[in-house]
Amino acid sequence: MLTNCQINNFQLTRQIGSGAYGLVFHAVDVITENEYAVKAVMKNQAASTSASAANNDIKKSAVLQTQLYHYFKSFENRLFLPSINLDSIRGLGEEQLMRSPHFREIAMHLRVHSHPNVVTVHQVLESPLATFLVMDYYPRDLFTSIVDDQHFAHDGQLIKKVFLQLCSVLKHCHDRGVYHCDIKPENILLDGDDNAFLCDFGLSTLSTHLPANVCVGSSYYMAPERISCPTSLTSTEDNQGFPSASGDVWSLGIILINLTCIRNPWLKAHQLEDNTFHYFVKDPKVLMKILPVSQDLYQLLADILRLDPYSRISLESLMERVSACTRFTSSGPLSQVEALTEEQVHEFIIGNRGMEMKKMLYDYHSEDEEEAEDVEDDTEYSSEEESYRQLSSVDTTPNGSVDVDHVHVGVKQPKRILPDDFKSRYLQLNLSTVTNYSSQGRWLPQY
Repeated sequence: MLTNCQINNFQLTRQIGSGAYGLVFHAVDVITENEYAVKAVMKNQAASTSASAANNDIKKSAVLQTQLYHYFKSFENRLFLPSINLDSIRGLGEEQLMRSPHFREIAMHLRVHSHPNVVTVHQVLESPLATFLVMDYYPRDLFTSIVDDQHFAHDGQLIKKVFLQLCSVLKHCHDRGVYHCDIKPENILLDGDDNAFLCDFGLSTLSTHLPANVCVGSSYYMAPERISCPTSLTSTEDNQGFPSASGDVWSLGIILINLTCIRNPWLKAHQLEDNTFHYFVKDPKVLMKILPVSQDLYQLLADILRLDPYSRISLESLMERVSACTRFTSSGPLSQVEALTEEQVHEFIIGNRGMEMKKMLYDYHSEDEEEAEDVEDDTEYSSEEESYRQLSSVDTTPNGSVDVDHVHVGVKQPKRILPDDFKSRYLQLNLSTVTNYSSQGRWLPQY
């Protein structure tokens, strides 16, 4: 439906994913011929955390697909959109994100962007209908590799590599106050060297604690306190809920079972709705009856999958014990696995070199933007405009569209890309040429 459409120099070739608030496309840069993933994030988002909202999510995806189709058609299938400075999105506060929720996923992603196992965001492009993220493209996700390809069935070292990378990137997120809340194989991508990359921060939160029974994520990987809080558990004295980080650790435990056993232990961690989980709560050793796990792996899983989120294993301890584990299964090719040396662990989690390379790339883009902002002109500004002089390169009409008669190349002008009643900081909108961003009011999306 949206093939052969182009955004700037990115040619969309096919749709490769969808969700409640966005669509993901495979794209090719017509200049370099490099492949990218382009995610269109809806602007008119309505919060929905209920597991029963799946059908609603499908409808939202269909609506966005139809809207994008007509949007592209109105510009003869070719859009020229301005890019937003990544720092300006990352710096949005909680109040600003509440007023402009379509930027939340992007802001969360960018706050942890420096880690080498986070999918790289190259550009964020702005339109009246949706915001487009241009990211690295990976042809495989962890689910396909585990289930369809059985890529990990005979390689314990590869399991350790991917799992340690996941622990490393999650620790990086938690250290920066970002909790993913939707860890599952479909949100973990793999490159040709079997390095793992975390993506899709659409459900992530900055809240260190979430109230009990807040269903967020996929039921297969959701911690029990998110689905139905056991009566034996009580939250903190000030009723701030349960730690968000522990929910991510629980999800990692299920993924470890996926990697070693190629199956899920239960459909849902709910005692009344899932018999297997019901028996697990009574006796955790049931895992050894339903899964081919070794005694070592069982003991590790028992510490990960503790009902009390406050007593679950830390990510640091989890990494140490996975590195030292010598048996994943009771029999078969994973029954003998070598313990990792410190050098191997460092190599598996990409080490400092990967961090430095990503920082170099980030610094390079930042320098380019700073050079563009140094261009001076003789225009006089009011005191309010002066502080935002370098934040944009276009003027806008009162309805928010681009005034094509007053576009300046290389001269930064004040520009709001958010509604006038949104009293937040300005985002940096970068333009080098005239765009058709809602040009002359030709496209005014109906929300």
